[in-house]
Amino acid sequence: MLTYTSWQDLLHPGDATDFFMRRPFPAFDPTAPAYSPVNALWLAELSRLAYRHDAEEDTPPPMPTRTHFLDHAGFSQRQFFLSKETGTQAILADCGNPSPFTVLVFRGTEQNIKDYLTNLQFWKLSLVNNNTEVHAGFAEALDSVWRDMAAALATLNGPIFYTGHSMGAALAILAAARHSPSAVYTFGSPRVGNQAFIASLGNVAIYRVVDDEDVVTTVPSEALGFRHVGTEVRLSSLSQTPCINHAFGPPKPLADHAPINYVDRI
Repeated sequence: MLTYTSWQDLLHPGDATDFFMRRPFPAFDPTAPAYSPVNALWLAELSRLAYRHDAEEDTPPPMPTRTHFLDHAGFSQRQFFLSKETGTQAILADCGNPSPFTVLVFRGTEQNIKDYLTNLQFWKLSLVNNNTEVHAGFAEALDSVWRDMAAALATLNGPIFYTGHSMGAALAILAAARHSPSAVYTFGSPRVGNQAFIASLGNVAIYRVVDDEDVVTTVPSEALGFRHVGTEVRLSSLSQTPCINHAFGPPKPLADHAPINYVDRI
């Protein structure tokens, strides 16, 4: 089936109402040590769902609610993290079937000034320790929710996975440097830190999923000291759902960044 990507798909993914309905979702395997396409599918959809607002942000929330979709997929929301200062959001959700596991999902860039300001701090690297440097805006965003997040993570005993799309992917990587998960799956991630930062994550399983020509995965520039981290898994726009050009849709390098295309092409 031929499809095209709309600006709505790219800029307002949380407005969708077809979460976990676009294709079959085989059982998640929390014991899988290597990259799992099935696990990637679940985490890509959770990363798309993270854009949907709920009662923590909107009164009344859009219907059906985000928690409705989580419940339908077998998850229960343990905690929602929100910084009004930086506009950073994340969801901690548990799944009990068939084997219990937890997912920390970071929301990516929304169409608001706070997220734009966070992304635009690419011109400087923030010193973490010694020679380890990371994107200053991403570090500030994670700092704004980290105290509550670290306390919640300290209570977990079973497998935990970090994930996110776009800026959410960058925050998932930064979080992994502070509290190691079972694995990190990122979708459309920008570069996050310098080579020393990448080396510090050598013992963390990170799978960096890239959809074909996704332009966000090419920034910030390596000339500024930024490097990618993790094992790259590259998707083809022709692998599952061919995408045709549309006069009113985004150009392909932007269309390939849309969360819905990550779900459809894994």
